[in-house]
Amino acid sequence: MQVIVVGAGIGGLAAALALHASGHEVTVFEAAPTILPLGVGINLLPHAGEVLDELGLVAALLAQGVATRELVYFNRFGQRIWGEPRGRFAGHSAPQISLHRGALQGVLFDAAIERLGEGRVICDRRLSGHEEGEGRIVARFLDREGATRTVDADL
Repeated sequence: MQVIVVGAGIGGLAAALALHASGHEVTVFEAAPTILPLGVGINLLPHAGEVLDELGLVAALLAQGVATRELVYFNRFGQRIWGEPRGRFAGHSAPQISLHRGALQGVLFDAAIERLGEGRVICDRRLSGHEEGEGRIVARFLDREGATRTVDADL
């Protein structure tokens, strides 16, 4: 099945990788001219870690971040108020990973380029509309110069 994914953010790239792993032919379209490592620090909770582990990405993510051991709160005097273990340290099958949002997107982007194939992540394409019919979809994309490109797919 041919699938179009609109948006090469975290959700779009993760969806594209999962769809590809399920045997679909996926092409990702992104409105931005390039993928840049934007954002701030985030925490991937263990349930997200499990999904990313199924995609074979946890080692690459841990190389960019840390496996969070514990969440701890302190008062203004530095005295410990409360804490609890996190991720694998709390018995989950996957780690909780603290890393920069841009690093997460970068790992997903690199995996998408490698697994989907050359030319399957296309930047500078903003979705301008679509039509559905007879089990197919036709998507219209605009590039920065205003040229329209159409792409058809199953989904």
